Amino acid sequence: MMPTLSRTAAQFALAIGFAVGFAAAAAAQSSAEPVERPVSYSSEQADRGKKKYIKDCVDCHGENLKGGLSGGAPLRGLVFEEKFFDGLPASIIFAYMFSTMPPDSPGRYSPNTYANLMAYILKRNGFKAGAPLPSDFDALDYLIMEK
Repeated sequence: MMPTLSRTAAQFALAIGFAVGFAAAAAAQSSAEPVERPVSYSSEQADRGKKKYIKDCVDCHGENLKGGLSGGAPLRGLVFEEKFFDGLPASIIFAYMFSTMPPDSPGRYSPNTYANLMAYILKRNGFKAGAPLPSDFDALDYLIMEK
């Protein structure tokens, strides 16, 4: 039995509807905002960050990250936590480091080096290791400074 013109048209319209609906669902899924999650870092990043910190940062910020001989701000403790924690995006601290450190040459390091230093600071502040810390601002916007 040969399909009638109206039946063929209805099937065609149904197929188009499915295709449009599928395309709209796929577009909505790909444009969905990433989910915010607590910040984490890899242990390897923290280890690399510790080496760089000892080489370039310890004189100002101290071995215990609570301030050094050269008067650098503490990177641990209540003052630091009040400034950078409590649900703020991780991009805030990353941008601060990138734009102000080291004081004689801000932005001198690669984004990966800043991520490694930040991983070490997070570790020393009691954050848990997990997924690697990204080194780009957009991805860091979705990581929240919560333990």
